[in-house]
Amino acid sequence: MFDPVQSSTYKNQRCPTSFRTILPQYGCTSNQLCWFRYSYGDKSTMQGILASETLLFDDGAGNGKLPGIVFGRIHSECNPNPALLKVPGLVGLGGGPLPLVNQIGSFIDKKFAYCLPPYSNENNSLGQLKFGKDTEFSGKEEVQETPMAPGGSQGTYYVLNVTDIGVRDNRLNIQFGGSKMTALLGDARLIIVDSGTTLTFLAKDAYGQVENAVANVINHEHFYHPEKDLLCYHVQNNASDAA
Repeated sequence: MFDPVQSSTYKNQRCPTSFRTILPQYGCTSNQLCWFRYSYGDKSTMQGILASETLLFDDGAGNGKLPGIVFGRIHSECNPNPALLKVPGLVGLGGGPLPLVNQIGSFIDKKFAYCLPPYSNENNSLGQLKFGKDTEFSGKEEVQETPMAPGGSQGTYYVLNVTDIGVRDNRLNIQFGGSKMTALLGDARLIIVDSGTTLTFLAKDAYGQVENAVANVINHEHFYHPEKDLLCYHVQNNASDAA
C-alpha cells in the first residue's frame, strides 16, 4: 500500500490545476487542495485528493524516472463489486488525458501492450503489461491482431470496426447498413473493447441475427429475461439450476 509519508517526491495538487478542467466533479478544500469525485459505468464511485509523484520504470538503461505524474489519492469509494475493494490501486490505460499511458506518452512512444491470461487460467499464468518499444510478447505467432478503428478519437475508449461475426464455424454475413446509429459511437459497426466490462453490446438488429444463430446451436431450454431483452438458458450447475 502506498504511504505518501514515506515519499520525498509526493506532492498534493493545489487549486487551480489543469486536471480540474477534465475531471467530472472537482473542487477545492479549505486549504486549497484539489479534490475530485469520479464515477464509472458500473455505478462505482471514488473520491479523494489529486496528487503527483515520481514514478520509476525499468527501461533497461536507467532512464525510467518520471517526475510529476498526477494520480488520485483515494479517500473513500463505493463499489458494487466487493472484490475490488481489496485492490490497492488502479492503473488507467484508457485513451483520455487522465490515464497513465497519456501522461507518460512521450516516454513510451505512445505504445503499450497488455496481455491477459486465459479466463479459466488453470496454469495460474500471469498477465503482462509492457510499455514502450519492447511491447512484443513471446509466442507472437499464436497471437491474432486486430487494428483499431481509424478516424477520430473516441475519448477514453478503444474501438474496433466489426466486419462480421461467427458462431462456431459459420460466418453470419451480418449486414450493418440498416442498423441504427448508436448515441456513443455514431456507427453500429463500431464496438468498444473494455477488459472490465462483462457484457458486449450490439446494435439491436445485429444482436438479433447473432441471437438466432446461437439459439440454433445450443441444446438447452432457453428463456427471455423478464427485465432485459436477452437470450438466457436453463443449465445445471453444481446440482442447482442456474440461468
